[in-house]
Amino acid sequence: MNNIDIRNYYLLLVSHFYWERKVHFKLSQDTYPSWVLFLVESGSFNYEIGKEAGIIQEGEMVFCPPNFTFKREALSPLALHFIGFDLKGNGLEKTPIPMSTFKAKPLDEKRLASNFSYLRRLNLSMEKKDIQQKQWILNDIWQLACNDWDTQTNQDILADIGVSDDDLMNWALEWLLQNFHKRFSIRDLSSKIGLSPVQFSRRFQKAFHKTPSDFVKMLRIRKAARLLLDTDYTLDQIAERCGYDNGFYLSRVFSSYMQMSPSRYRELNRI
Repeated sequence: MNNIDIRNYYLLLVSHFYWERKVHFKLSQDTYPSWVLFLVESGSFNYEIGKEAGIIQEGEMVFCPPNFTFKREALSPLALHFIGFDLKGNGLEKTPIPMSTFKAKPLDEKRLASNFSYLRRLNLSMEKKDIQQKQWILNDIWQLACNDWDTQTNQDILADIGVSDDDLMNWALEWLLQNFHKRFSIRDLSSKIGLSPVQFSRRFQKAFHKTPSDFVKMLRIRKAARLLLDTDYTLDQIAERCGYDNGFYLSRVFSSYMQMSPSRYRELNRI
């Protein structure tokens, strides 16, 4: 899940229905003209979307893109919210969303439970103010899902780089994971933690066997590679989303790191 920075997508509510006790699905599979979201308060069901399949349980959700076949089978009675939505205009609705998975399980359970509570209360209301509130809740749920996808991506990266006993460097690592796509200097970060750039670089390398600069480069190139495959953005547009000044500089760094140009990478790997 997770890239345009998918957090920047704005979801426009189309419909919302709530079932307090849904024992089975009337249709074992369906295809929708807009995006749909299944939010599970209790119970569980099997799902299959494209090549992805699994189980959705309490506190989890699954997003299905337009025109995808959504197969499902209830495993136990469900308290379920069904939400249809579109993406905000300006061409975003035609841009593939580079989601790592259609499924999400937000870690902030209290916030999700609060959203569930409001959605239940507003279920049958057609008043403008209540529809606007549901619109806000939908986008808050999207942000919770994005947090979960970010966590999954970060866990993959952490598995590669390892874990340190140095709490200060762990904090710096987390900061870089959250901010690598922005423009900043290593001096900016080292000053935040009370070290000189040289001290910080040595300590970070001791903890993770990479310099901070090399770690940031790795993160940025991974994001650039994903954008090359999942979007039609120009190099300048990708550079802007990866923390680089322009596409020319991104091309130099990418070519050195990947041993091929961005255009060649896109040509060889895009499906």
